[in-house]
Amino acid sequence: MNVARKRLNLRALSLIFKRRWMPIALTLGTGISLSVAAAAMVWNWENQRVRSEFQQQASRLSSILQQNINYNLEFLHSIHDFYMASTDVTRQDFNQFVQPALARHPALHSVNWIQLVPAAEKAAYEQKIRAEGFPNFKIYERDANNKPVSVTARSEYFPITYREAIEADTRSLGFDIAANPERSAALKKSIATRQMAASGRIKLITNDRPGLQVFLPLTNKDEPENLRGVIAGLFQIRNIVDLSLKSMNLNNINFYLYDNSATGNKRFLISYNSQTKQLIDSAKLTIPEPVNPPGNLCENPAVCTRLFQVADREWMLQILPAPAYTSWVIHQGSLGILAIGLLATGSLVVYLLMSLENTAKIEQQVCDRTFQLKERTAELENALQELKQAQFQLIQTEKMSSLGQLVAGIAHEINNPINFIYGNLKYVGDYTHNLLEIVEIHQREYHNLTGEMQAKLEEIEWEFIKEDLPKILASMKVGADRIREIVLSLRNFSRLDEAEMKSVNIHEGIDSTLMLLQNRLKPKADYGGIQVIKEYGNLPSIECWAGELNQVFMNILSNAIDALESQLEIAVKTPDMAFSPTILIRTNFLNSTWAIMQISDNGTGMTQEVIKHLFEPFFTTKPVGKGTGLGLSVAYKIVEKHQGSIRCESVVGKGTEFSIEIPVRQKCDRSVSKISHSIGVTLK
Repeated sequence: MNVARKRLNLRALSLIFKRRWMPIALTLGTGISLSVAAAAMVWNWENQRVRSEFQQQASRLSSILQQNINYNLEFLHSIHDFYMASTDVTRQDFNQFVQPALARHPALHSVNWIQLVPAAEKAAYEQKIRAEGFPNFKIYERDANNKPVSVTARSEYFPITYREAIEADTRSLGFDIAANPERSAALKKSIATRQMAASGRIKLITNDRPGLQVFLPLTNKDEPENLRGVIAGLFQIRNIVDLSLKSMNLNNINFYLYDNSATGNKRFLISYNSQTKQLIDSAKLTIPEPVNPPGNLCENPAVCTRLFQVADREWMLQILPAPAYTSWVIHQGSLGILAIGLLATGSLVVYLLMSLENTAKIEQQVCDRTFQLKERTAELENALQELKQAQFQLIQTEKMSSLGQLVAGIAHEINNPINFIYGNLKYVGDYTHNLLEIVEIHQREYHNLTGEMQAKLEEIEWEFIKEDLPKILASMKVGADRIREIVLSLRNFSRLDEAEMKSVNIHEGIDSTLMLLQNRLKPKADYGGIQVIKEYGNLPSIECWAGELNQVFMNILSNAIDALESQLEIAVKTPDMAFSPTILIRTNFLNSTWAIMQISDNGTGMTQEVIKHLFEPFFTTKPVGKGTGLGLSVAYKIVEKHQGSIRCESVVGKGTEFSIEIPVRQKCDRSVSKISHSIGVTLK
């Protein structure tokens, strides 16, 4: 029974397949076959069109490059004819003939007249050129580092006598071409053959770009065997090629230019990349040997290679098709026909698969809805976290504002009467001094005092009063000064009058904070007080909200004092333990735009686990009722508002160091602070 049922199911499935999928399979097979056949025909036609277009561009490029080179070399022949037609060409004549033509020959870097100077005439030649307005002129050569040095003694010299270029530069005058190995070979060849000769690739002195120098010898008109000098044209290879490219629209063709007369890596002259539209002539990127052309366009080497003459040298232009010639882009027609055929063939399949597509759309919508729900949930969580932070910040801001106003008010009320006392102390001192002087004068004038007067002086201890009264007034002035310093510290610390960001002396804020904490720092009955060491750097005024930054110093210093007091309790219980509580405050530049403040103590220290949660709101390690866990969280927010950072390093039993880094100049808008600029509560 089971076997029979399986066979029946197989037959049913086979029938369903034939009815549903066989027509589709036949349609697909026929349509694909016809589409491929049509695309193959168009493919072959496109290959022929591309090959013809590539050959036309290659021939045109080679022709324009040869014409441009010949055009520039013809100018050297024009200068030759000018010399032959003149008996004597002065520097001014040379300038007037050559300079206007340079604008029409931008490929020419410079044109030089090189005069033959026998060794016996060297001194006279140099004196002559100096008389023409070049007082420091002398024949020179260049060493291996391309630095000018005195020329080596030879039987004859070939110095540059005249030089014309687009940019005037007289440094090349006097340079002996024969002393340069890269140029001397071509120079000697042109003199020997009395024909134009070109050098291989050389490095131009002015810009270190590859170039070549072409020499054309000039003989006496009446005595052809006697050499007058050499006309030299200095070309920058990049300019020659660049001018050729400007006269044609070169598409999808790369090329390499080689000097077949050279050897080794001197063969490569320049290359062109059609994708970046850039010429590459760097010696570091040289390609010594011709590259293998991609595709089948260059199966015949003559199609991609052109040879032409530059003076006496043979240059080779290797033209290569860019990736666009070998990519699928050139076969858009055939691929389009294939795509249309396949699209028409597959339209029936698309119709039958609509139901599957609808199902996929529904699934995609479910996924999108799920993703949107997750995003919304994340946004709500972020909003809740921001709300908690804003609530915490608002509470802390209100506390800081109230306490700051209270402190500022107290400082103001104290400041008025103390100014009254301080201002009148001077007059009291002057009056007392005058009265004492009058009594002294009276005693000197009237030696015989009455008994009653003498008894009264002894009763009030007159001698002691004379000595002690000025001391009393001086101590009152010291006390008044002390109260004024405390009031000033309170005002500097709170800085309620500075609601905007300002440039302040950060050291004054630290000193004001220490003044307010002096009661906790001074010696006590059971220990000698906490030593504060200040190592201030030469910091400039720093842009900040001074009141808030003072709150940071207050919170950190209060924590440091708490830690030192805890360590003192341990030291008291351990007689053998020597402990000197110390706070070290250092300021310095982190770099040219950042300042760093470091506050360290030698207290109890903290574990790494505690440091991880140190800046979290309401986190504290102190007993209940002694600390709120808000101080360092507030400090972190304030430093963050200043676009700075705060970090803590601590070792248990050795101490803790807080480092605060803030920029010297704030990048944010100098608007009113979002947090009230007043002192806050200290960390407890």
